Amino acid sequence: MWLDVLVRETGGDELTARRVHHVLYGQHLIGELWQDKTIVEVHIRGTRVLVVDNRGIREVSGFPTAAVAARAIEAVEAAKERMRAMVTRIGDSVVVSRIDTKPLTLSDLITSGALTEDLASQVGSALEHMDAVTVIGPAARVVIRAFASLIPPESRVFEGSYGILPDGCVAAASPLDADYVIGVRPGVPAEPMAAAGQVGALIANPETDFRAAVRLVVSGRISSIRKVTRVQDPF
Repeated sequence: MWLDVLVRETGGDELTARRVHHVLYGQHLIGELWQDKTIVEVHIRGTRVLVVDNRGIREVSGFPTAAVAARAIEAVEAAKERMRAMVTRIGDSVVVSRIDTKPLTLSDLITSGALTEDLASQVGSALEHMDAVTVIGPAARVVIRAFASLIPPESRVFEGSYGILPDGCVAAASPLDADYVIGVRPGVPAEPMAAAGQVGALIANPETDFRAAVRLVVSGRISSIRKVTRVQDPF
């Protein structure tokens, strides 16, 4: 209703009306960007804003002040169910991502030629034995979510940032309660535990360069993965 009123008040200028609407609701730039359905993620760090869409990652004009950015993030967190969004805080950054976006599957990676069936089998074998698998590269978080389907059902899984709970598995409150850890840069205590063989792990861009049963590198962008290859352990 309010949007219709604003459209009338702006002489039919819907773009301006929507901008005013998002400001009134406190969502500011994030709400405006969210109207573009090709954008799957909005990254905010201070006043800087980057978006992830079908063209890859690009920076857009950010917020005028950190205070405005903080208020917009708070407004989006309050409206995340209506927006169908997930808000994740990672260090100094906040990521707003669509929960309706269809995730890349293991089959998608193999069909596209980015991953061989043999390498997928190696990853599956490592996870079956509760070993660690690490993936590095800009699209590493996308790949570990695809590999998550290889984790045995009924396992207890701790989800770090960008983690995912595989079908048939149970969420664990911490790595200390888990059989497996999935996520981006989970750090302490998850990575030392994975290095010691105390938990199985699917870790993207780990904080520490520890020994893993399978170490992978992903080339290409998040929206256009070229190849997943195995690298030799340097230890």
